[in-house]
Amino acid sequence: MTAASSADTASIPLAPPDPSRSAPAHEHAWETRSRHRTADGMLLYVRCVACGAQRVDLHAAGTAAPTALSRALRAGPTSPPPEAVSRR
Repeated sequence: MTAASSADTASIPLAPPDPSRSAPAHEHAWETRSRHRTADGMLLYVRCVACGAQRVDLHAAGTAAPTALSRALRAGPTSPPPEAVSRR
């Protein structure tokens, strides 16, 4: 737990990877789909524009770049294909 975390918001360790859900191996081009301010920094929900993989990152205050809080998972059957994602 970090100093700003409580027992209710503590990080949960990642489960072992599921080989059937792993993202394809390539250089992901992440775009932010949603962001939320937390006590630990900015929580970012990101998606790869090429393959649709998704990941959760944390951009902590005072750091140059976000760090991954989850593994990249490929798009599921309910996710729209990457070409259907709006490119604002």
